[in-house]
Amino acid sequence: MITRIASEMREHPSRWALGLLLVLMLAPVVFPSLDFAPSAWFYIPGAGFTWSADGFLEFVRAWVPDIIVGSFVVCVVLWIAGLWREQWPWRISTPRIVYLLLTLLIGPGLIVEALLKTEWGRARPKDIVMFGGEAAYTAPWQIAHECARNCSFASGHAALAFWVTAYAFLLPPKWRATGLFAGVVFGLAVGLVRIVQGAHFLSDVAAAGFVVLLVNAALTRLILNRPALNRPVRNAAGA
Repeated sequence: MITRIASEMREHPSRWALGLLLVLMLAPVVFPSLDFAPSAWFYIPGAGFTWSADGFLEFVRAWVPDIIVGSFVVCVVLWIAGLWREQWPWRISTPRIVYLLLTLLIGPGLIVEALLKTEWGRARPKDIVMFGGEAAYTAPWQIAHECARNCSFASGHAALAFWVTAYAFLLPPKWRATGLFAGVVFGLAVGLVRIVQGAHFLSDVAAAGFVVLLVNAALTRLILNRPALNRPVRNAAGA
């Protein structure tokens, strides 16, 4: 049984990752305490979320998004070099750069930042009454009016961190599950930082991961798995 499950996870890692994130996202709808508990661990009555200004956590908040976007810029440079030399370093061909660009724009950009965070109106943990604020808690996937701008649902930092799973879909099949696992762990780790800082609930992080990974997987089918758009190309190693 265990061997069979392990084999399924290797064959379809994105399905299992999406399933995990879906459970983390929807469970607080039935059991709200699952949303409160992780935030409460880092809240001190009368003092607030005291780790919010911690040097390492603040580094993650301030710089990790730039580092992630920077990794995409590096891929663009490699793609341009490939066009000029008619060779593709690290196999960064045109379909792959289109895939990376669209996943970045649609998942973290359009859906999370432009739609959810702008329209959902969910207050951040540090702003709700339970944690010393004035706003009311609202369940995930419930549109509210407790926040006017840059709201809690979903986590923009976590969305960018989960976006690195897009790179996993560019890996050879034997490494894809490992890459996807690493990307999901990275997304959860960055999301945990934002929970510690009182900026997001667990469901905010899980929702960001689910949306981004779903977009990545869908565009993999539409772009990377279409032979006409993904013909073999020469790379710098002659592969």
